[in-house]
Amino acid sequence: MTLFEMLIPRLFYGLASFSVFAIFEIPAIVVASENNVNYNQPELLQTEITQQDLKNIDELVSIAERNSPDILEAKAARGLSPFNDVMSVSFSGTTYGSFNNYEEFYIGVTVNPIRLLTATQQSSVLKARLLEEKRQKRVAIVQYYVEYLQARQAAKIATYQMQKFADSSRVASVNIQTQLGNADYVAAVTEMLNTNTRERIALEQLAASVGLSPQEANSIISK
Repeated sequence: MTLFEMLIPRLFYGLASFSVFAIFEIPAIVVASENNVNYNQPELLQTEITQQDLKNIDELVSIAERNSPDILEAKAARGLSPFNDVMSVSFSGTTYGSFNNYEEFYIGVTVNPIRLLTATQQSSVLKARLLEEKRQKRVAIVQYYVEYLQARQAAKIATYQMQKFADSSRVASVNIQTQLGNADYVAAVTEMLNTNTRERIALEQLAASVGLSPQEANSIISK
């Protein structure tokens, strides 16, 4: 057998082995690439106040009006208290006859026109005060709601930036000294902590302005 005849089978065997290896290896690389793309896909960011946000705000305002001490006090002041001194009521009775006695009773109502005018004007002032309290409460809730949306979105962006380091096997495998020496990694971690803290504070402020717990407020916001 010549040298050429001895090499031909080995050559074909090597080509066959390479073909089999290539067939099974290429799809694996493609699948891994697709998985990375899906995993790194960021959440959609909010660019405006949506209709759902407006519905959430209306619901929070409605709850706040039932819980706010200032609004409840203004409502109570609009009751009948301004008219307490406007009118007075008197009762009187008379007895007639010596044998067949009978009595007559009278009810007298006296209205003070000056006090009535004053009470009417005062009622208008109290109504305006109540409306002002409601407007101020709505403005505060809208402000806190928008601040929470901004803080939540900043936290999403920081989480996405941090994910770049979390996905890196190089960063995940190094020790703590190497991580602290990476300025970009430290900046991303710090920003993520700051944004998560601001998001929590914003939620607490919003919940407090409504008179709810953070969990209750979050259940409404998450609709």
